[in-house]
Amino acid sequence: MRRNMTWLAGTFAGIAVAGVVAGEAPTAAAQSPCQRSLDYLAEQVATDPATLAAFDATYQGLAPLPPGYTYNGSADNPWATAGSGAGLAAAVGEFYREVCLLLPQIVGTKDNALDSIQYFAWLYYQNEAGVQMVSGIDPNNPSLSLDSVANFLILFNQDYKARMDDISSTTYVPEWVANPRIEIEDYVLQDAADYTSWNQFFARNLIFDPVSGTYPSRPVTMPGRDYVVVSPTDCIMNPLVQVVEQEPGEVTRRWIENPLQLDTVLDVKGIPMSVEALLANAPADLKARFVGGTGLSCVLMPNTYHHYHSPVDGMIAYAELVVAEENGANPYAFGTFGYSDWPNWVPMSGNVGRPGTDFSQFQGFQRGVVIIEVTYQNLPDKEPAELKGYVASIPVGLDTVGSVVLDDAVVAGAAVTKGVTRIGNFYFGGSLNILIFSPVLGSDGVAMVTPAVQTRMGNQIAILNTPYPPPRTPWTPD
Repeated sequence: MRRNMTWLAGTFAGIAVAGVVAGEAPTAAAQSPCQRSLDYLAEQVATDPATLAAFDATYQGLAPLPPGYTYNGSADNPWATAGSGAGLAAAVGEFYREVCLLLPQIVGTKDNALDSIQYFAWLYYQNEAGVQMVSGIDPNNPSLSLDSVANFLILFNQDYKARMDDISSTTYVPEWVANPRIEIEDYVLQDAADYTSWNQFFARNLIFDPVSGTYPSRPVTMPGRDYVVVSPTDCIMNPLVQVVEQEPGEVTRRWIENPLQLDTVLDVKGIPMSVEALLANAPADLKARFVGGTGLSCVLMPNTYHHYHSPVDGMIAYAELVVAEENGANPYAFGTFGYSDWPNWVPMSGNVGRPGTDFSQFQGFQRGVVIIEVTYQNLPDKEPAELKGYVASIPVGLDTVGSVVLDDAVVAGAAVTKGVTRIGNFYFGGSLNILIFSPVLGSDGVAMVTPAVQTRMGNQIAILNTPYPPPRTPWTPD
């Protein structure tokens, strides 16, 4: 059993679709699985002058694509073909109609699940008005809220989630199951026909051996050594970065090598955010434990296992499922959106979440906060005989992964075993698991781990690529 899930709006790709006439209001195609959200956007643009004006400001602020990105041979921002703010609104509505029908495909090591997300990023890339519009702020009067576009994104994500829960979403599951890089033999359900929805496949379960109490396909590194930390899931791992100095139009970043402070700001999706805020509603005394700590990011890709486990042996000291702005005043007020620094977040190199990138506006996305108390052996003849510290595991739902699910057993006082105890899972899209480590208790600021990723001989450090391009979508770059 799992705890309650709340789907938040994420970001999808957007493109000024060919044939959209400047000045049109967005129209929702009949019988779309996302009809409710498309109708909502059309109504807001038609009846709310501030919403249309926000699209005008966003259109005027469109920036050229960064070097190296082209579509159909052009380096121009594809949204610019809309011709006006009204045309841009029409393009958004038409695009989301198409995205609602999008089902991800895979070839070898490459899939097309990020195409749409990347395209939408160009709407607000280096475009403050676009960031504000999708974040629930009126770009023409930033002191005022403007919820219409953010509400649309949330409603659309709810509609899209329902579609991905439907059996009609299984069209391409057979090709994923047949792809050897998925390693379907590691999972409980191994036949495509066993999956009744895309989300069921996406959150597929690894085979667990109850006799040994382990997952045979994911052996834990040196389980008897209590000081060894393991990856919480299949992911791309990098040190977190820290904003050192921020001037108008200039941000300097570095790896977190100096001790964290409660007011240390992590560079997350273009918005500086303190470690204290990242830990949400955890008690102040637990938050204080992380002063002087370090951190790692663990970014999941669409083709990998999407459950996350404990990275250490220990006991849960605190656990919560965080929903931004959960005050009941606005049922849609769940956060902000917009990868204004997309080329850094997902560079052409494929090193997602690399040092120097922006992670996300975690205040605006649903996330979990699970703080684990760790006790491990000291060196011989040293006092105390056991050392202690805390590890915070923070799963964050990104984009179409607007839900973070925590297992019911993840509660304060529960014991966890590294690489075995499941904390929860995501559904479709890309996801993120942040790990924050406290200093060793009583050590005067000595961190429990360094920000570098340390591995052992024989442990995976990469996957060899296949040379084939991913399947194309209408939004695949050249």
